[in-house]
Amino acid sequence: MADELSSLHGESWRVEGQEVRGPGALAVRLGEPHDQHPHHFDLLLLADRDRPETAVPGCVTGIDGADQDPVRRGIEVWAATTGAALIELVAHNGRFAGHLDPGDPDGLPGWHAIHGGVVGWGTGGRFHDVQDWLVRNPVLPALADALDGDLGRDQLVGVQVLLGSGDGGSDAEVRVHGEVHRAGSEALAALDWPRVAEGAAHARTFVLLVRRVGDRAGAGARR
Repeated sequence: MADELSSLHGESWRVEGQEVRGPGALAVRLGEPHDQHPHHFDLLLLADRDRPETAVPGCVTGIDGADQDPVRRGIEVWAATTGAALIELVAHNGRFAGHLDPGDPDGLPGWHAIHGGVVGWGTGGRFHDVQDWLVRNPVLPALADALDGDLGRDQLVGVQVLLGSGDGGSDAEVRVHGEVHRAGSEALAALDWPRVAEGAAHARTFVLLVRRVGDRAGAGARR
């Protein structure tokens, strides 16, 4: 993870105990495990490692079937989606992830958001179909009604989106602040994203909701 974040960021990240530390006060901390999957790791993303209120839960899940170690591939996907949003929170220059204002038609009404990358993987000739769909169809407006209401806090809320199909089944999962959001997941499953009949196609993205409209930016959101 330290190597992947260093490569993405262009600055040094290093392992110290149970943390991967970046420049300034940035850190990713290994969390308490909540999943028995051998390639699943719970994490805490910290804009300021000395301020617990800046922590955002996250996770890495290994991706089987790739031509490399599943954990390594999972970390690559995590870095391009979640890691990029965390770095952009502090960099605040649009280099690592996109910014969506509360009134942006691609955003979530009422929130300033940082949108990480959209990464896809799979097998067969249509492995990129879900990723292509997710790039063309902004998911936040489609989930707005399901996510409307109390998200648990008014600053630094992580929204992870995972969808895909293969081997006769499909997955659609929305996690809000580390927990599966049932209404969001059902709304995602109801969208008209491509289901492949042969092979597999999956995609993931991550959005960091920085603050509600009218709330002052948290210290972790400042440059």
